[in-house]
Amino acid sequence: MTPGLGAALVEDSIGGGPTSGGPGRVAVVFERSDAGAAALREGAELANAGRELSVVTLAPQARAPLWGRAGGTGPYNIAIKEEAELELREARDILGSIASRATFNVLVGSPQPPLASWVTEHGFGLVLLPHHRLTPGGNPFARSLRKETSAEVRLVRPAQRRS
Repeated sequence: MTPGLGAALVEDSIGGGPTSGGPGRVAVVFERSDAGAAALREGAELANAGRELSVVTLAPQARAPLWGRAGGTGPYNIAIKEEAELELREARDILGSIASRATFNVLVGSPQPPLASWVTEHGFGLVLLPHHRLTPGGNPFARSLRKETSAEVRLVRPAQRRS
């Protein structure tokens, strides 16, 4: 483990453990949370081990109302995309010097970004997702990634704090 990055508990791994040789291309879905930061730290460790790292944030877009042009979705969609861009900047800061070796993307879609097709299109062999407490499967995208891609999917929890 890289000093200073902290430990992360990985669960629900499919296709082998973290030392099974595995994929060369790694995607980290980043969001502002302890679990999101833990997923990013694990991605940084893999990048230090020679894997190609890509960080993505998601910007789900509202659909225009069917009954006409209410005009309310434009400002909302812009705000969501701007927030995703801010999350990417935060991810760069967390990665520090490793950020220069990573790529960063905002994935936009309505109603949800097409994460599974993006993972397949870019040939990622491993996807790190932040674990969501009290959510069946730990992350709403995990099930679709496992069903629609051949990538290994890992849900990452933040390290337990010691008292």
